[in-house]
Amino acid sequence: MNTYRAAQIVWRGLLLCFCLGWATGALAQADAPHQVLIVAPDSPYPTIAAALVAAQPGDTIEVHGGQHAAPVVVEKSVALVGVDNPVIDGQGSGSLVIITAPDTRFAGFTLRHSGDSLNHEDTGIVAQADNVTVADNTLEDILFGIYFANADSGIARNNTVRCFNRELGLRGDGIRVWYSTNVLLDGNTVSLCRDTLVWYAENITVENNYIHDSRYGLHVMYSSHATMQHNRFEGNSIGSYLMYSQHLTMTQNRMVGNRGPSGYGIAFKEMDYATVSDNLIVGNRAGIYIDNSPALIDVNNSITGNFLAYNDSGISALPDTARNILESNTFLENLQQVTVLGRGNLLKNTWGTANGGNYWSDYVGYDGDGDGVGDTPYRAEKLFESLSDDNPVLRLFAFSPASQAIDFAASAFPSLRPDPKVIEDHPMMHYTLPAGLDSPVRTVSLPFLAASLALVAGGCVICLSALRGRFRRPARVKDAVQTSRAQA
Repeated sequence: MNTYRAAQIVWRGLLLCFCLGWATGALAQADAPHQVLIVAPDSPYPTIAAALVAAQPGDTIEVHGGQHAAPVVVEKSVALVGVDNPVIDGQGSGSLVIITAPDTRFAGFTLRHSGDSLNHEDTGIVAQADNVTVADNTLEDILFGIYFANADSGIARNNTVRCFNRELGLRGDGIRVWYSTNVLLDGNTVSLCRDTLVWYAENITVENNYIHDSRYGLHVMYSSHATMQHNRFEGNSIGSYLMYSQHLTMTQNRMVGNRGPSGYGIAFKEMDYATVSDNLIVGNRAGIYIDNSPALIDVNNSITGNFLAYNDSGISALPDTARNILESNTFLENLQQVTVLGRGNLLKNTWGTANGGNYWSDYVGYDGDGDGVGDTPYRAEKLFESLSDDNPVLRLFAFSPASQAIDFAASAFPSLRPDPKVIEDHPMMHYTLPAGLDSPVRTVSLPFLAASLALVAGGCVICLSALRGRFRRPARVKDAVQTSRAQA
């Protein structure tokens, strides 16, 4: 019995010593200062791989210039910082940087020449862990740009991404967020890519980005609680497409010149609880496109305070579209203010509320009491527009004498007048430009300006020559008559 108790005491003592030793070592490691490892030709770490082997979690690896081979695989929680623009070159094979450790920062690099396999999704930077920050990098000649794959709380900030310049469907996504939450995309510039894609994600913030010359500037699918604000989507096939998602907010963005085959500024498909407010939507094929949104029968979407100008169509929607609340929007000089893509109308939506009506530049009513609200309803019921909805090729004759004659006949003979697509009881008489719109949306290019001036100059020369000849002809005729008389 005494021997058994003695063995217990010895065993417990050894266990206590082991625990104390382990705790002391862990505390010592935690208190140890983090190192800065330098990657340079004359340092102990001539390559990134050598520095990663030597680094401990929490260390910083500074890469001073030079060109480095890919792939770079980061399996420790370190800060990998580029100094003097180091280059990671994939030489056309595979992905370039793969981050699998949480709490990692990757900043200050130029990445080039990834592989071009869509099946393998060859990517510039892949984050596969939580709390990864990717900042101030330039990615060029790559297939996919930055990819958060099941990586929560990631940040992509102030990166420039240029994908392979090839046919749209064969490009990769500039930035992709997949099965991730609480991701921030801030201040990035993306061009010549396929989409900026948010897919199966929650609590995503997309702000201050400039995305141009791509397919979908922003493509959101099967996601919820995302905010998109202060972004510029210009020259894409589609500015943004929001699909099969809920609780998305899109505010104070610029959708300009998105004129691909669809050419939507902002598009909805089966979107619920969407808020679209205070966006500048100019020069697209369709400013806003709505397809079966909201999908739930007890839900409303809110479209307020947007400035839709000079689009082929201000709003384009399928005829079963209902339960959208549209108020305080400006519809300025769109070729068609409203287009219904099929037989029907959009009267099941709310056009204008007590909070504010919409402004329609083609409204022909009056404001007798001067309160800024039209005294007669706005009605979108032009016969030529209805014919154009069914036969888009007729838009070639917009503003022609034929279109004006058709609309005049419909106004004179009510039996020819189509059913209204939209009726708003209290349209606004005035509009204001969006805040910050103190310069033209697009400037005139120098070649276009030079060609225009040349045409004007040529026209002036021709007109002056014609006028000169007209005024000189009588003098020449008089001289000829006098000469003939002298000869006689």
